[in-house]
Amino acid sequence: MSDAAAASTPEGPVHRAFALLQLVVTACEPVGVRELARRAGLSRSTTSRMLGILAELGMVERTSDGAARPGAGLATLTQRFDDSPAVLRERFRPLAADMRRTYGENAAVGIDDGTGFLYLASARVPAAVQVADPIERTYPFHLVAPGLVAMAAWQDERLDQYLSGPLAAATPNSVTEPSRIRKRLARIRRDGYAWTDQELDLEVNGLAAPIVDVAGTTIAVATLYGPSYRFAEQLSPELGSQFAAFARGRTAAVSN
Repeated sequence: MSDAAAASTPEGPVHRAFALLQLVVTACEPVGVRELARRAGLSRSTTSRMLGILAELGMVERTSDGAARPGAGLATLTQRFDDSPAVLRERFRPLAADMRRTYGENAAVGIDDGTGFLYLASARVPAAVQVADPIERTYPFHLVAPGLVAMAAWQDERLDQYLSGPLAAATPNSVTEPSRIRKRLARIRRDGYAWTDQELDLEVNGLAAPIVDVAGTTIAVATLYGPSYRFAEQLSPELGSQFAAFARGRTAAVSN
């Protein structure tokens, strides 16, 4: 939508709101209030008020400096029943950011894609020691905390098949023995979360918990990850149950 087209938009509040939404969606990067007001031919106060309403509806998100970008709620307008990775990524991004703000750790949300655990959205914290971003990558289920959480929801037949084949190890800490994995899954089902200790990468630990729908089906898995010297189960023994409760309370945020 051109600046001229936006400026000629009818003056009704619905028209103005949709004009702003179109500008945000078609922009290549987050757009500030001043620039949006200029493009739409609106006052800054009107633009700010309209963006506030759109943000409440989930149609836009505000960055830390107040700029606007497309929100996860847009997926419900045209792709309500589409569970493609692109749609799920937009749906999960605000949740990952919320996790990072709440816990001050790198956060991610992903799904069981049938072949491995797929990380779809992440939010990272600035730190001197950086941990690799897993976004849009798939990992063996047994090597990552969210993959283990996903496995805990499997039917016996699928679990038996997975454990019958050779399981790769990534570090000396990787757990590949079927009997040990089964014991871990039983604990995950009981406690509602999983910790990993340097099992995919040395010096990196993970914590994960399921996000379930009203029927109790795991629809995604939330995870935190960070350097093992400060992020570990023995250092924060209550964090697992706290994070599991956090994930249980976020079902509505990612459901259609």
